[in-house]
Amino acid sequence: MRFAVGSFAAVGALVASPAPAQAQDAACPPGSWFCADAPPAPAAPAPLPPAEAPAAPPAAAPAPAPAPPPPVVVYQPPPPPVVVVAPRAAPQVYHYTPRPAIPHRQWGLNLHVAGIALGSGRNGEAAMGLVGLGLRFRPVPGFALEANIDVAGGTDYNGFRRTETLGTLNGLLYLNPKSRAQFYLLGGLGLSGARVSGDDYAYLSSSSLYSPGDRKYTYFGGQGGAGIEIRLSRVVALNFDIRGFVRSRTDGRGAPEFVDSSGRTTNTSGGALVNGGITFYF
Repeated sequence: MRFAVGSFAAVGALVASPAPAQAQDAACPPGSWFCADAPPAPAAPAPLPPAEAPAAPPAAAPAPAPAPPPPVVVYQPPPPPVVVVAPRAAPQVYHYTPRPAIPHRQWGLNLHVAGIALGSGRNGEAAMGLVGLGLRFRPVPGFALEANIDVAGGTDYNGFRRTETLGTLNGLLYLNPKSRAQFYLLGGLGLSGARVSGDDYAYLSSSSLYSPGDRKYTYFGGQGGAGIEIRLSRVVALNFDIRGFVRSRTDGRGAPEFVDSSGRTTNTSGGALVNGGITFYF
């Protein structure tokens, strides 16, 4: 049994072998059982040397490590301060009392004294003084009218004893009426009457114009000057001024009042008053 199987196998191998030869040999015609010897197969080409492996690219520098992320900082605002508001007492109220405004119209009573400058006189002993009372009216702050009654006495220019009563009316122009120290200009007119005694101081000229006895003179003239008034308060003020005056006799009787060494005569005289006083306004 084993022999039969082997025979069938051998026969099968022989039958099957030409088919591959046909398929593998292109020089044999189809259907041929036998073919001429096939030419030798060409020699196999020599093996090529192995190709060189391409050079490896240079190794790239390692990338720097990424920086660590910034730290996370959480800001938490402080808690709001606790404000304790304590009730306060009501502030003290101050009541401001404005200074009383000085009325535009004012009346004032003025008391004053003055020294009269007449020059040295014939005998170098001329000296007279004056005291007086005045009523002042200021209708506006910058202007005032003042009426004065004064009494003067002393030794006059001729060396006679003299008493004199004067009445004057002056206008005062205030340059800075809103200030405490107020400068003013003044000017006015006046009348006066004098009594001259020559019992002890008789001056006898060559024409015997001056003989012992009393004489009476009347004068009319004008005066002008400048001064300052200092307000001590709303109702009290001090004043100082200098006034020059010129006057002439108006009686027209008797001999001339002044005769010089050359015989010239005149009835016109002048001088200056240095005046100081106090005024009470109401």
